[in-house]
Amino acid sequence: MQVNIEIDDGQEDVAVTIKCGERSAYVDRLVAAIYMVDRQITVTRSGYALPLDLEKVLYVESVDGRCFVYTQEEVYETGSRLYELEQQLGQYLFVRANKASIVNLKKIESIRTYVNRRLLLKMENGEQLIASRQYAENIKGLLGISKH
Repeated sequence: MQVNIEIDDGQEDVAVTIKCGERSAYVDRLVAAIYMVDRQITVTRSGYALPLDLEKVLYVESVDGRCFVYTQEEVYETGSRLYELEQQLGQYLFVRANKASIVNLKKIESIRTYVNRRLLLKMENGEQLIASRQYAENIKGLLGISKH
């Protein structure tokens, strides 16, 4: 991959152009990573609402009807439902891993096949999540992992 930066004094906003032979999962991941910069969600901790950069989010988990947002060091709560977050964050490399969690694909440290065609996802903080069969193929495809 080649990266070129052009400085144009007349340019008011940053514009990104990606030139490629064909659109691929790799190109889609690049686009999602660019869009993720400076994006935030609102979370709560100790009764206070806080903005949280999406780049810090490892995964989101629904427990007993409440959604929790996990980062490397902290756990926050959000008032959104899991399906709402899935819709909002889908364009930023967040995907459903199972019925109770959404993972940030950029924060997966390693992937291992698991029982019954599931995947064991090891996150950057060392925690492990299981991706169900229903979502495993999508995760592998988005990460460019072959089916063999």
